[in-house]
Amino acid sequence: MVSQDFFTDRMNGPAPRIHDNLPEPTSRGLYELFKSKADGHWFANHFPEQCQDGKGVAGTNFSGLWGNVRALVPQLEEEKWGVSPIQPDGAVFDLMEYAASKLSKPVQGVYHSYLGHHELTFDQAAGRKEFREEVNQILRRGGTMYELSPNLQIVRIGTPAVQQVIAQMTPASGDPDLDDLLLRAKALYISHKQGDRALALEKLWDGFERLKTIDVLGNKKQSANALLDHIASSEFKAFTSTEMKALTDFGNQFMIRHHETDKHPVPKEAQDYLFARMGSLIVFLLKASNRLG
Repeated sequence: MVSQDFFTDRMNGPAPRIHDNLPEPTSRGLYELFKSKADGHWFANHFPEQCQDGKGVAGTNFSGLWGNVRALVPQLEEEKWGVSPIQPDGAVFDLMEYAASKLSKPVQGVYHSYLGHHELTFDQAAGRKEFREEVNQILRRGGTMYELSPNLQIVRIGTPAVQQVIAQMTPASGDPDLDDLLLRAKALYISHKQGDRALALEKLWDGFERLKTIDVLGNKKQSANALLDHIASSEFKAFTSTEMKALTDFGNQFMIRHHETDKHPVPKEAQDYLFARMGSLIVFLLKASNRLG
């Protein structure tokens, strides 16, 4: 199945990716997609029901499949009277990752006329590609900030500004600890877990503080000034210095790197703004000092 080109996308552009929580139709759509793949024997390669004549796979061992699903995605809620419940977002995301790892597209082979079924073979690569396209279309049309990545994990893509920072943040500073902090911040921020995004901000601020120390060892103020000296424009150098101080002050006043009782929590709705702002500053400083890969 190729992703469908919808009229409203052509006329109005894609739906804005603004939802951190799955809208009800999106959640139901993903859950029903899993069920349709199960009914279509896309999991029969992992949970086969053998033909009675012993000559190949005839269908799916649904007892084995659903038993495994419930064991590995225990937060999934049971259906009652044929009505699918609204599943927790985490359960839906886990179910999509589970499905992507287990399914293979069934291919009908020899027809067994006596038993009335085709012998099945399976194409895992084609199945994963098609499933990923279907999942991402549902997530995109629902205006969510999530997608199923090529490595078959649900990731949070964030706002367009966050996406731009993540794409550009390829540090090659010569300082392994700095590069590791920034790469860990990237990896954590695209997690669909709220706690990981808070930790990503901490790693990003830690990276910023380390970046200010690597030009002149042992003297942070001189090192920060040396970092600013890489900026050719004196006017923009002054502006950048002000921005660096503002974000340093923010990190000292809010619970990012420090968690004393006089620090303020970071509102969840501000995380994208902060990651984009600090990330953009770091990317600019790395680029200006020729430390961007």
